[in-house]
Amino acid sequence: MKRLAVMGLLMLLGGVPARAQVADCPSLSLYCMELTPRPEFHGVKGRVELARASTAFGLAVTRDGRTRYRLIVDAEGLPDPASLGPYTRYVLWAMPLTLWPMTNMGDVTNGRNELGEVSLNKFMLLVTAEPDGEMDERSGPIVMRARSPSSRLEPHDMFQVSAFADPSDMPGAGHAHHGGTGPAGLPEMHPGVAMMDAMMTLRPSEAAWLPAGPGGLPPAQPRQVLALQDGDAITLHAYPVRKTIAGREFAMLGYNGQIPGPLLSVDQNVTITVTLRNDAPFPSSIHWHGLRQDNRFDGVPGLTQDPVPVGGVFVYEVTFPDAGIYWYHPHHREEVQQELGLYGNMLVMPPDDAWLPAADRQEVIVLDDFQVGDPGPVAFGEHEPNFALMGRFGRALLVNGEERPTFTAQVGERVRWFVTNVSNTRTWNMSVDDFALEIVASDLSPFLEPVWEESMTIAPAERYVADLYPETPGRYPVVNRIQSLDHTRGFFFSEVDTLAWLEVMPSTGEHKAQRATAPTPAQQELAADLDRLASWRDAEPTRSLELLLRAEGLPPLTQWIMRADQSYFLPIEFSDTMPMMNWSSTGNEVEWVIREPSSGKENMDIHWTFARDTVEKIRIENRRDSQHAMQHPIHLHGQRFLVLSYNGQPVEHPVWKDTVLIPTGMTADILVEFTNPGNWMLHCHIAEHLETGMMMHFRVE
Repeated sequence: MKRLAVMGLLMLLGGVPARAQVADCPSLSLYCMELTPRPEFHGVKGRVELARASTAFGLAVTRDGRTRYRLIVDAEGLPDPASLGPYTRYVLWAMPLTLWPMTNMGDVTNGRNELGEVSLNKFMLLVTAEPDGEMDERSGPIVMRARSPSSRLEPHDMFQVSAFADPSDMPGAGHAHHGGTGPAGLPEMHPGVAMMDAMMTLRPSEAAWLPAGPGGLPPAQPRQVLALQDGDAITLHAYPVRKTIAGREFAMLGYNGQIPGPLLSVDQNVTITVTLRNDAPFPSSIHWHGLRQDNRFDGVPGLTQDPVPVGGVFVYEVTFPDAGIYWYHPHHREEVQQELGLYGNMLVMPPDDAWLPAADRQEVIVLDDFQVGDPGPVAFGEHEPNFALMGRFGRALLVNGEERPTFTAQVGERVRWFVTNVSNTRTWNMSVDDFALEIVASDLSPFLEPVWEESMTIAPAERYVADLYPETPGRYPVVNRIQSLDHTRGFFFSEVDTLAWLEVMPSTGEHKAQRATAPTPAQQELAADLDRLASWRDAEPTRSLELLLRAEGLPPLTQWIMRADQSYFLPIEFSDTMPMMNWSSTGNEVEWVIREPSSGKENMDIHWTFARDTVEKIRIENRRDSQHAMQHPIHLHGQRFLVLSYNGQPVEHPVWKDTVLIPTGMTADILVEFTNPGNWMLHCHIAEHLETGMMMHFRVE
């Protein structure tokens, strides 16, 4: 200690390196930690960037749902460690707030240090002087320390919350109007979180709507495959059906009576005719998500067509120019119609396995969730959406419209899963116990090389393709593992839900599919595209957008909790642990906003025009200082883009996309090719965010 005191005096007298220019962290940053030096280390400064770890997805998480951060340390002013005693280096240690176990993350020197990964919910970092860099335990003096942004989470003040317990304060308290039969239910409470009495008094201000009860409706059927040829014509008929979920019957909607709707299996460059016959209870349309086709048939009411009235029809010409997995859904009141079952996939394959190497077996997998409610189904807003803050999470988790289906495979096969997330809001973290996932493709192209992942983090509207290689017979659970946040008590907890089962049988013979040894034509094309566009990686963005929330007139309790939660936001809200607060927020109080900072224009007042066959780099900032900040999956219609970077860090696994997941507080740079003329949408694909304003349009001419 005496030697440290002498060091402090020397620093004050200028006998050690002067304090340099390490930048301060932005206020309340979610991805930056100030390293605070001990008082005697005057002039020492450091910070830690929590960079996105290498991943195929928008956010890197572990199999159990903990965010993976790559640590980048900037330090200046550190004296020679030998001046502190028998030490040769500085070491960064990571540990949970319990201070054990400690993990040696690597050496720290003055300048920039790219170290290892940390995946702790709440954690502390220490920089210490040490005699050896290979040590497993700290022994030397602490020089700097930092706490993770998540450690700012604290329990809510229950005394203050009790002031909101009078239900007369709550707009819409006791509102029970609905358009169907049977009781409208409250949202299911999260089983891991106790709701405060005051929270249970919240009600939406918007009148409730439900479809007529399930009695007399035909039962929903499983999805059928329609193998279509060039010039074929089909009808997709949207109408009410009866479906059993969690042991109860619900009135839902299906295309041709099916949930999911029919799987359209086509070859690349085929054109078909699809007649939408709308007997759903709302005007509707079909958006062909991800297809770069004729703008007239993009299915956006008010932009490319009028909404199809109840009882009406509309004829689409649908062209499939790109191989891959796509999906279709309504683009009018989709927070209702999509939730009730109006969605389906399109599988577009090129000849001769030009997109991906051959597989022995393939499955098209649709992930969805459904809000069950207690005692009856949870009503929708009659004219404006409810669940407007976070979007509508459901406690019933569905795979291909069913609870816990079984998929089969044989030992030695190459099994390919085409996965689509059609949920209104939920981002999934899907994995298969005892398996790694070889992620081979995303929305609009394969990856240059497969990316091995523990789990698949897939946001609404995204698609990923994963290959699995069974080696041992058995029954393996397909699970969703996440980390949820109890806002009331300020801590994280794990959730594990079994989604399905993979039944692996013994091999019955040789399998044709082998590991790829050479890139496919589609991978070669992506490599050429990346070379062609390489100069854009370091270029300044040509345009920018920011994402935020504007809310007025929310219940006083909701406003108080939103202010209390400003200290920290999760990169991804994997579940809704405050369903009453979320349900009671409606489009009457909440507006989600896309803003152009340069002009101040917002949402549909933004009018961008691009010349055909041009490229632009667009920066999208998901503002951390929003009233309620959360992730946004941003979708561009009719075009394709590359995600270049998150928070300035280059993406390691570029791939052509149409939807990008932008975690809370992050900034993404995307490079868009404007090749498809017409009027197009850019919007958040959380359905309730879209329906409360989070959309803009652009023109390519």
